[in-house]
Amino acid sequence: MTHKMDIDTFKTAFDGGTRPNRFVVEIELGQGNSLANQLMVKAGSMPAETIGILQVPFRGRVAKLPGDRAYPEWTFTMIDEITDDMRTAFTDWHNRFNDHELNTVANTNVLRGTGPEYGTAVVKQLDMMGTVIRCKQLMRTWPVEVGAIDLSYDTTDTLTEYSITLAYDYLKDC
Repeated sequence: MTHKMDIDTFKTAFDGGTRPNRFVVEIELGQGNSLANQLMVKAGSMPAETIGILQVPFRGRVAKLPGDRAYPEWTFTMIDEITDDMRTAFTDWHNRFNDHELNTVANTNVLRGTGPEYGTAVVKQLDMMGTVIRCKQLMRTWPVEVGAIDLSYDTTDTLTEYSITLAYDYLKDC
């Protein structure tokens, strides 16, 4: 069987592809605090989907079987804005899970893994027309880390940025 692969066949099958700079991130920070239209996200990713591997030894060989689904933490990069509203919103959310001064949680539901402190993140990948082609919801999110802001006298002509890392329980298609 002969496969014809010339440039015209490739372009017809290709259908334009997707671009990594076409995306939207929306986050509900728990307790009804939403940053849907305000986020200054510079970079992110569609969250990974992972199934672990169970390795079962048998007579000198290892049989690999599907294990449990895992949800690795999700990190995205924010552009720092001069008003500090976004970073403050994330640090306030972070603080509800463990207070800086008192080393306490906002309420006992946090310890049970429930409560209004948990949020939802939505990542949408867009086509060149702005239409959503992929959408994932990260359910029951909470901030693991509000990243450092690097400062330096020798850095010029760039915007300040920092990362946010969220943990979540599971993914859903939007």
